[in-house]
Amino acid sequence: MSDEKIIELLKVNKTDKAFYKLYADFPKVKKMILAKGGTKDDAQDIFQEALIILYKKVNESEFKLTSKIGTYVYSVSRFLWKDQQAKSNKTQQIELPASLTTNEQNELELFLQKEEKLKAISAVLNEISIKCQQIFELFYFKKLSMKAIAQQMKYTSERVARTQKYKCIEQAKKKVVI
Repeated sequence: MSDEKIIELLKVNKTDKAFYKLYADFPKVKKMILAKGGTKDDAQDIFQEALIILYKKVNESEFKLTSKIGTYVYSVSRFLWKDQQAKSNKTQQIELPASLTTNEQNELELFLQKEEKLKAISAVLNEISIKCQQIFELFYFKKLSMKAIAQQMKYTSERVARTQKYKCIEQAKKKVVI
């Protein structure tokens, strides 16, 4: 299956087929993480986070793949693993090449902050119910109306869908660590 086909499947929310194909790259990620002091569980967690990031990026309008998709997932996994190691060591130091301009440094810092927020959101989303995950996906990512969500989730009315969304937001708020 080509990289373009995988991206197309992700865009139309046929993630099972796409992720099945992408799991062929898991052994490389696992080998890298094991070589850097991680465990098999660490490798699985990091790889899954990388797939979530890929899925989110593919669904952004400005996404453009400039390498093989396996290389992209491996690079994101490597970055996530470095980030996790830095946090566990409590000394997160990023060595920036001296050739980076102030503007490039600011862009990199903003990117790192955005990725940190995405990881936090992803962690919360992984802890809420599947039904809430589906509602959030339909509302926030697919931008469906509450009426359409009610129909798709087989709720009796738009009001029920709204109430369920509210309950899901409350559920997610309880999971947020401040």
